[in-house]
Amino acid sequence: MSDIAFEESSEYYENFDYFTDYKVVKVLLENNQDASLWNDAFPDVDNLQFDFTTAIDMAESLGILTAEGCKQLDKVGNYNLGKYLIICKDSDYNYIVYLMNKILNNSNDSYFKSKYIFETKVHSKENIEYFKDFIYENFANRIFTHPSAISSKAPWIDKFYREFPFIIYEPLLKVIFHDYILDISKRDSRLSLKDFYIILQDLNKIPTTNLDDFDDRFFKSNEWKSIKQKINSFEVKIDSVFTKYHKTEDVRKVISGLVEYGINQENSYLFFRGHNIENLLKEIFKKYLSKLYDNYIKLQCEKLSGQQQKEKRQQLFNNKKEFDTKSDSRKLNKVDLFKSTLDSINELYVT
Repeated sequence: MSDIAFEESSEYYENFDYFTDYKVVKVLLENNQDASLWNDAFPDVDNLQFDFTTAIDMAESLGILTAEGCKQLDKVGNYNLGKYLIICKDSDYNYIVYLMNKILNNSNDSYFKSKYIFETKVHSKENIEYFKDFIYENFANRIFTHPSAISSKAPWIDKFYREFPFIIYEPLLKVIFHDYILDISKRDSRLSLKDFYIILQDLNKIPTTNLDDFDDRFFKSNEWKSIKQKINSFEVKIDSVFTKYHKTEDVRKVISGLVEYGINQENSYLFFRGHNIENLLKEIFKKYLSKLYDNYIKLQCEKLSGQQQKEKRQQLFNNKKEFDTKSDSRKLNKVDLFKSTLDSINELYVT
C-alpha cells in the first residue's frame, strides 16, 4: 500500500482527475537526476501532468530496499504498470547485447517486454547528453554562433567527433561481445570494458593549455598516438581470444549486423558506459570552451579601444558560461537510436 492508502497502480492515477481537473502520469526513474533527460521526451498534453519520482523514494510502498540502487526498477513487481504508471530507464548494455544475440541466433524475439517501460536504447542518459549535435549546440550557444558554424568556429570539436568514435568503434563492440556474449569461462580478465576505459583515460593527459594545443597539436600529440597504439594492442589481444575459441566469425557477423540497427562508426560512443564518457570528456570540453570564449572576447575587444574596450571586455567576461550538458534542452528526435522511444511515448499520449 502507498502512503496515500491506495495500491500503487496505473488505475489509481488514471482516476486521478476524479479529485483534480487533470490526470497524472507517474514516471518512475532510476534517480532524480534522470529527469534532465526525460523532461525533453514527454509531450505537452492538455490536462495531463507527468510526475517524476523513483522506486527508491517509494521503497516502503514497493517492498524493496532503499540500498538497492540503480537496479530498483527491476524490483518493481507489485506495480501495476499502465498508461498512467510507467518506467523510464537507461538501457545500459542490455539493448546492444540483445541485438548481438539476435544477430547471432537469427532471433525475432522482441526486446521490450512491456509498452509501459521506456529505455534510452543507447547506454544511458550521459551518452545522449554527449551526443554530437547537442555538444555542437552547447558550444554554439556559449560562443554566440549557430551549430552549423561549429566546424569553423570550434574546429577541434568537429574533428574530435570524427576521430574519437573511429578509434573506439570495433574495439568497443569486441569488448562488449567479450564481456557479455562470450562464455564466462573463456573471458580474459585483463581485457574487460574496465581495462579499455583505463586506456582512454589518457585523453586527459594530452596538453590543453591553449587553443593551439587543441586545434594544432591534440591529434598529433604523443599521448594521442600512445592511446591509439594501446587500443591497437588491446584489440590484437582480444582478437586472439576470439581466435582461440573460434569466435572470430561470430564477432565479424555481429559487427556487420549491428549496422542494420543503426550502430556504426559514427555513433559508437553512444554505447560506451555513460559515466565513463562523461568522465573522459567533461573536463576536456570545459577547457576547450573556456579557451574558445577567451579568444572570442579578444576578437571582439580588439576592434575597440580605451574605456569602450574595457567595458566590453567586462561585459563579455560577465556573460561567460561554463560547459554544462545538464542544463540544456534537447530535441531528442535527433538521436536516431532514441527516436523509437519517442515514437512510443507519443503513440501512448498524443495519438
